[in-house]
Amino acid sequence: MLLPIYYVRRLLPESWRSRLHVITRRLPSRWFYLTNDRRFWWFTGEADEMRKRPRLVRYELQDGCFLETYLNDQTGADGRRYFGPAASLVVHGSDIMRFDCLGHPLGHYHMASPYPYGIRKGLVGEIWLPEKTIEEQIERTIFELQRNSNFYLQKHPRRKVRNTRLDQERLAAVCAKMKSKMLEDLKSHR
Repeated sequence: MLLPIYYVRRLLPESWRSRLHVITRRLPSRWFYLTNDRRFWWFTGEADEMRKRPRLVRYELQDGCFLETYLNDQTGADGRRYFGPAASLVVHGSDIMRFDCLGHPLGHYHMASPYPYGIRKGLVGEIWLPEKTIEEQIERTIFELQRNSNFYLQKHPRRKVRNTRLDQERLAAVCAKMKSKMLEDLKSHR
């Protein structure tokens, strides 16, 4: 069984981190894509940033697959406020896509890419959204989920995720509910 190293590092005292680094640098890097998996939360607990998701709603798609929407309201280290709705696609415990609709210069999304390009850290860095307003970015989120989610599923390193096909009719119905909820959250908290 692979030990989720990044979560164990969070649980251990500070004095153990150097010993843990000696162990982890000898492990093959292809093992690390499993460390950012929600399936390990029974062992490690939920990450701190995942607990701070106001107005979280989960939409079931099919067995083991769901979409989440929540309100992203954070203040960065530079004092800048990051506010807007967010959506995430989770399939069999793995985050596949996450959208942060934060307005023109900040709106972006993350996707799970095959090893070695980012899956060891979960979702890849930010892919900037070209739309200027948050409403347009929500439209883009719905478009990407409906059109490209099966493509990203096929590129995932886990076989169970690759073999999953989302029901397009159910996905379209859930995306319509998500869109109205995200727009409602945006209007109610502005």
